[in-house]
Amino acid sequence: MPYFGNILQFRPSRMHLQLEDWAQRFSTPYRLRLIGRDMLVVADALTIMELLRARPWTFRRARPVQSVFREMGIAGVFSAEGETWERQRRLVMRAFDPARLKRYFPSLVTVTARLRRRWQRAAATGEVLDIQAELMRYTVDVTAGLAFGADINTIEGGEDVIQRHLERIFPMVNRRTTAPFAYWRHVKLPADRALERDLAAARAAVDAFIAQARARLAADPALRENPSNLIEALLAARDAPGSEFTDADVSGNVFTALLAGEDTTANTLAWLCYYLCEAPATQDALHAEAAGLLGTAAQVDSFEQLNALPYAEAATREAMRLRPVAPVLSFEALKPVRVGEFELAQGDIVTALMRLPGMDPQLLDAPQAFHPERWLGAEDARLASAKKVLMPFGGGPRFCPGRYLALAEIKMVATMLARNFRVAREPGEVGERYQLSMMPTGLRVRLEART
Repeated sequence: MPYFGNILQFRPSRMHLQLEDWAQRFSTPYRLRLIGRDMLVVADALTIMELLRARPWTFRRARPVQSVFREMGIAGVFSAEGETWERQRRLVMRAFDPARLKRYFPSLVTVTARLRRRWQRAAATGEVLDIQAELMRYTVDVTAGLAFGADINTIEGGEDVIQRHLERIFPMVNRRTTAPFAYWRHVKLPADRALERDLAAARAAVDAFIAQARARLAADPALRENPSNLIEALLAARDAPGSEFTDADVSGNVFTALLAGEDTTANTLAWLCYYLCEAPATQDALHAEAAGLLGTAAQVDSFEQLNALPYAEAATREAMRLRPVAPVLSFEALKPVRVGEFELAQGDIVTALMRLPGMDPQLLDAPQAFHPERWLGAEDARLASAKKVLMPFGGGPRFCPGRYLALAEIKMVATMLARNFRVAREPGEVGERYQLSMMPTGLRVRLEART
């Protein structure tokens, strides 16, 4: 359409499906026009890898992401660009490195045990669970513990929990970053007023985490040299002489870690639960692996056991291949650049369809099928190539800093679930909803305790 181009053909919650449908119909690359600007859509793995490696100096996130996050007070490493991103990245990476995760592991065991007890009660009463909401409580608790040193215990804390506010923020972030224009700066709809309330409640929680961390630093000044978590590292950097960090940097990164740590990992786990419901044989194989490793124990209780779960890892890889939580990544050119055979001007947008490289029948047999065993055999050239095209945590300099924590959470929960329960899906259609990450809709399950 004149001026609007293709933008009126999208619904934000189904944008990824529309882009993938056009890729199937017309192949890639193809071009869209969005309010006077061109967008190039690509789906081949080599081009996507080049784009990922070229951030943040040749490409950046599409500009609305940074402005919307900043406006909401969530200006952290996820939305930062250039030198600001580089400075913040170093601190965030240290907070989520494997060595720190190993020290935090006993707390991860505690949070997983709380979830197991909650699910045991649900199994005993036949309660139908919104599994994605259950898992979001779990990931909020884990992230708050590792990144902030706070035991918020939303799993056992009832309905009035921070998770309820967080789960409503992501859809509004997606709505605003994909809106044709910033309407909310001129008129507030009911959803925008609700967002302000949710943001205020989440900021209050973030401020409480910061106050608790400042109290710990005051009581033990040695923590400034050797911080035990992300928030202490951010505050130490903020208070250092000549620091370029601000209070907004601290608050924004705390908020970002809470949002990102909650949503993406919970959605991956929910999709894995969906496939376990669809494949009882996979449930049994996962149970056999867990029982063989754990004996009479109900869940993983040592850090070393996480590396002895090849079937759980294969099932996770397969779920992330079929349902990547980031099915779409968009990049904005910072200068004139060539992408394949196309010349892009500064400001042009390239959108990468992250699921399609892993659906290539030349690399994988029956790519539409959930088949974890495909990753357990002897590795040949096709399988090695297939592993390279799967990028669930992104790639290049801006790969996800929380990937080690995410994989630990996924294997902990998947193994605990299979060891102690059978899971079955309630009747009804399960769909995909995109809101910066891709989540299942309509996924309700019942648990049955294994003897």
